[in-house]
This record gives sequence, structure tokens and C-alpha cells, in this order.
Amino acid sequence: SLDRSKLRIIIMSRKSPNLFLAFQISNPDLISNLRKVHFNCVQKENRLKDFIVPLETAHVTLNVFRVENERLEEAKLILQDAFKLHIKTMTVKAKVVTFKGLDMFDKSVLFAKPDAGIEYLQEIHNVFKKALADNNFTDYGYHTFNPHLTMFQVKGTRENFKAIPTECIQGMENFELGIQEIKKIQLLSIPKAKDSSGYYYCEDLYNLAEE
Repeated sequence: SLDRSKLRIIIMSRKSPNLFLAFQISNPDLISNLRKVHFNCVQKENRLKDFIVPLETAHVTLNVFRVENERLEEAKLILQDAFKLHIKTMTVKAKVVTFKGLDMFDKSVLFAKPDAGIEYLQEIHNVFKKALADNNFTDYGYHTFNPHLTMFQVKGTRENFKAIPTECIQGMENFELGIQEIKKIQLLSIPKAKDSSGYYYCEDLYNLAEE
């Protein structure tokens, strides 16, 4: 029979992530162009209307992880300390991300691609990833960091519609979508109810404007 420690590891491995770090998409011009992407894609494949990711939740994820409730306040302090140290030693100064073109993951996720500014996203991702790993928080990120802005997602649905047609992104591979200045990074909850604007519940903020 399994001993208690091994059983606990198995149970923990089945738990889902409950927090993520991200920056919100708020530039009205960028959001307007993202709305055009939704419209154009649904025109090409009407069934996609049921798989739109609402622009009220538009964001780019930096890190995905799990923190048990009893360690939430500890995690906030750890991430704030790591962020404050990062601000002092930051090597990449550009905090503006440009979005250009569309792409897909396995025909189940259609996303807008960050173009310029990816270096900063990689740097801040690494800062938070190290802080989480050093303090034994479970990281659910992929081995390779691939920032993206999800527009449609059919993954995990029970519908017969399983794949986004590649025609949906044809002609928009190099479409200039716009820019987003990153003024703050948010610690967001996956399970908690969304706020009054329809965005994720925010547990904490990391202000880049304080630099």
C-alpha cells in the first residue's frame, strides 16, 4: 500500500492551478482591433461565436501556479519582494508590447501574437518563476514560455466542434493589432467570481509605474 507521503503527492498532483500572473489589455484601439478579429473569424466560421474569449477578460498570462489558502499571504509577500528586487535590477526598460498577427495552438486556441516587447515579458516571467520555485509553489507553466493573447478557445469543450479552421487566420497573419503599455502586473484568481466589469478577481498588484 502507498504510504501517506506518496498518497499526498498523488493527490496534490491532481489539483488544478488557482492563481496566475498577467497584465490586462486596456488600450481602446487595441481592443477595437481585437473585436474586429472576433468579427472576421466568426464570419468565416459561424460556430466560433460560441468559443469567443470575452474582451472583458483580455490579458496576457505570465505565470500559472497553485497556492493553498493557508499560504496565500505568504505567496503575496514573496512575489512582492521578488518584484521589488527586479525593479531595481531590471535590464529591459521597454514596457510596451506590440501585437501583430494571429496564430494557433493545435487548432484549439486562436491567439493574437505579441511582437515587440517579448524580451521584457520573458524577463519578468523568469523573476516570478524563480520566486515560486524557490518557495515550493507548484508551477503549471509549460517548459517554454510562449506569451499570447487568447481570442478563441475550443479546447476542453464537449461540442462536436473540435478544431478552428486555419482559414480563420488567413490574411491576418501580419495584421497590426496595436500596442499595450504595461503599467502593472496582476495576481489573479482562477476560481473566484469575476469582478463587476467581468474581469478576474485581483489578489494583488505589482506597479511598474513606481520605478
